[in-house]
Amino acid sequence: MSAITVGGDLVHYEVLGRGRPVILIHGWLGSWRYWIPAMRQLQLKYRVYAVDLFGFGDSGKNPDKYSISQQVVLLDDFMRALAIPKAAMIGHGLGAQVIMQFASQNQEKVARLMITGAPLFDPGDLASRPMPGRRIPLTSSNDPNPLATTRKMIEEAEKAAASEPFSSHTAETVARRPKEMDALLAANSTADPTVPSGGNQTVTDPSKMIDRDRLREAALEAAMVRGEAAVAREESRSVMPSKEVAFNPLRDALAGYTVDALLAKCFRRSEAEYEKLQADTAKMDDVVLRRATLNFDAGKLLETMRMLTMPMVILHGIDDQLIQSPTDEVWQYLTQEREHLVLPIPLPGVRHFPMLEYEPFMRLVNDFLEVPDISKIEVKERWRRRTR
Repeated sequence: MSAITVGGDLVHYEVLGRGRPVILIHGWLGSWRYWIPAMRQLQLKYRVYAVDLFGFGDSGKNPDKYSISQQVVLLDDFMRALAIPKAAMIGHGLGAQVIMQFASQNQEKVARLMITGAPLFDPGDLASRPMPGRRIPLTSSNDPNPLATTRKMIEEAEKAAASEPFSSHTAETVARRPKEMDALLAANSTADPTVPSGGNQTVTDPSKMIDRDRLREAALEAAMVRGEAAVAREESRSVMPSKEVAFNPLRDALAGYTVDALLAKCFRRSEAEYEKLQADTAKMDDVVLRRATLNFDAGKLLETMRMLTMPMVILHGIDDQLIQSPTDEVWQYLTQEREHLVLPIPLPGVRHFPMLEYEPFMRLVNDFLEVPDISKIEVKERWRRRTR
């Protein structure tokens, strides 16, 4: 048994093999142990780490550490302690959430991701939800009043300029305008590019002051054509609470059931895997599932995934009775304009534990680790966008 201490709490892990590092993170039911078959095969070419998250297996049982953010801290400290600068990561269920959140905060530390059995629920607004990383022009279809938004920007710019009156006691007058207006003007400027910008520079000749009517016209055209205000709108979505936050399908799927009841959704009691996992789930803290699902936001998770820049393979059993398989709308949202980075693979006849019940699983893992361009991985089950 190997262990380190993170913030005063024990973190248990096991390691096998030599080579490039691969980190395996378990899900809501079990611990590092169900990765043993995968570790035995991967150790021939890789240095493989399997970690127990807080609240599971032989790691510490501190309820204050059961949130996704605290599990991300665990993973970060684990990599620091073991001097792992960068690794490929495979996460299952809860582990998939953890490695995606970790990757969003530490993209330079993650080579690629394999996501299995993740809670990729449809929040119900994907058709209208802005896609992170894309700039969307403001129109009547995605802004309730685009003209009002643009006028407000102009009024704020004029107020800012008026707040710095001309001085009668100096030979020079400093005229300032907000950076947002500089950006709007620069985007539509037809001036000689060799002429310096007038941003926060000194103006000695009043005749060279910017005409407000021209400023208004330029700002209006730029805002309507380029949709600069869309950036502020998208940022406000992530800061301000919304009605959709109350929608928590992950909590509904897990928190209201006993561990044995959840396990029975994954395997029949007569199956060998049920008995093995039951011995492992006995070590779980009773409150860990409730704490881990408390603040789940389906839409935010999908947005986080779209922002990731490393290759990502997503596996999900179509017959998963614990976490429903992603809808076509979810696959569409995750892959649009990102087919070179995201490979979605729905698995027919597979439930929640593909590593234990899907024979080709290790072939997919090896391809995931070896093939430079994941879009070239040959797999008949891959999801494909429907064309009309």
